[in-house]
Amino acid sequence: MVSGTAQENSPQRLLEAWFGDLPYRLLLLQTTLFGEETPSFPLDYSAGSLDELEARLLARHDSIQDPEEWAESVERATAYLGEVLLGVAGGAWGWNARPVDDLPGQPVVRPDPELQLSPVAPRLLICYALRVRTGTAFAGEVARLRRAVAARQREVPGWEPVKDPTPHVDPTAPLPEDPVLTAWLDERETAHPDWAEDALDGAWRRSFHPDTLGRLEAAVRQRFATAAEFDAAQDEPFVQGACWYLGEVIRRNRGAVWQYIPFDPDAEPGAPGSWENVWTGVPFVDQPDKRLGGMAIPLGCLRELLLPEEADGQPQDGEDRLRDVLIWFRASSYAHVGALLKRMGMVTREKVEEVLAECAALAHRELLPHEVASALEEFGVAISAHGDDVDELEGSYAAILEEAAALTGGAVTITDLRLRPDEERGGVLEFARNGVPVTLWAEHASGDYLDLLAVMECIGHVDPDPGDDPRRFHLVEFVRLVETTFDTYFVYATPEQATVLEKELGLDLR
Repeated sequence: MVSGTAQENSPQRLLEAWFGDLPYRLLLLQTTLFGEETPSFPLDYSAGSLDELEARLLARHDSIQDPEEWAESVERATAYLGEVLLGVAGGAWGWNARPVDDLPGQPVVRPDPELQLSPVAPRLLICYALRVRTGTAFAGEVARLRRAVAARQREVPGWEPVKDPTPHVDPTAPLPEDPVLTAWLDERETAHPDWAEDALDGAWRRSFHPDTLGRLEAAVRQRFATAAEFDAAQDEPFVQGACWYLGEVIRRNRGAVWQYIPFDPDAEPGAPGSWENVWTGVPFVDQPDKRLGGMAIPLGCLRELLLPEEADGQPQDGEDRLRDVLIWFRASSYAHVGALLKRMGMVTREKVEEVLAECAALAHRELLPHEVASALEEFGVAISAHGDDVDELEGSYAAILEEAAALTGGAVTITDLRLRPDEERGGVLEFARNGVPVTLWAEHASGDYLDLLAVMECIGHVDPDPGDDPRRFHLVEFVRLVETTFDTYFVYATPEQATVLEKELGLDLR
């Protein structure tokens, strides 16, 4: 019989505990190394980021006095260093049971088995870096692993190391949408205008803007004095509408997806699908396709506003509790958008690498909603119509339609565009679509601004004929923040691709 202590300290239990804390260690690493300072490099899990990591650790080791604080720094750096090494050599985390100081072993990185390499202990590599103080210890280990990968690739052309996904860290595919969730989302979206008029009063006019969460929070506190009152009404339209609205603010501003785990009678107690698991049987927003993406149950976030310490109905210290939920979610980046487009076959790997190389300094910077739409244009799957003043109207219309036609790969051609004045409507657009004349009205408040409604109508004529190509142009809608451009974007995608872009990038495609 194995004692409880032995089970608790078994390598499997210790590794599970390491996995449990790993996301938090990674999230807190930047605070550890940089505090409020903006880092000079992104924590993008690239091998190149390890030089700065090593330099920061050396500096911190020289300045820190508290042993416990230093131990935390090492734990967080160990997590990051290990994830980067796994990205180079593939493989998975493991546990070495040999005691280290007062610890019952340590996590190790086990490279892809085909490399036939011994495990690497990131903690020992950090100790080595502190001892030799060259600033290149991490880079040296990366070079060693890369040589092993290159040797294997010479033996097996096309071979690539495979990394086992790290739980709650590595991106994964979203769950298949459950019919219960689909019906709930449709119901809530339909009911939203009436709900918003009642619940948010005038704030609904800036729908899904983060600033409206303060009004939502106030509405919840005004209706319910206690969590018990909230629980009794959780199936009523107001609470369900509030849950949907909070989740949509997260989805549209940070690029998250709605998910739902149905009850599974065969699920182990506490596992997803069991009623003991808080994620079972309730809509939640998640970022499974992003490294260290956020997760939240809107129903729980709203309920927390009414816990005993908040029973007076007022936020403590003027806190905006609901807006703070956004902090835990990672907005999309150029790298994330590129990976998604490549996954769906909308762009080639070479195109992704080209764009990321052009914006290397910004590749991992989190994007605002309108910048996500702009990124689609950068990757060559969308076009835009300028919302500010333009130099010349006719030429601008022609350029937009020519760019749109180019995305069809020759299925549609636009020629002979002309904008002529009209006394009644202000202007008439004429062009030939595949040689067939098209005439549209265009109204211009001044000679410097495009008629965006006319642009939308024009773009509709660039859609390929049914049967030629399943793709068409979708108007991209996004939350318009203060920093938002006035440009209008159209993405060229199949209906299936458009659905994925909506779900994973927080956009609405019409």
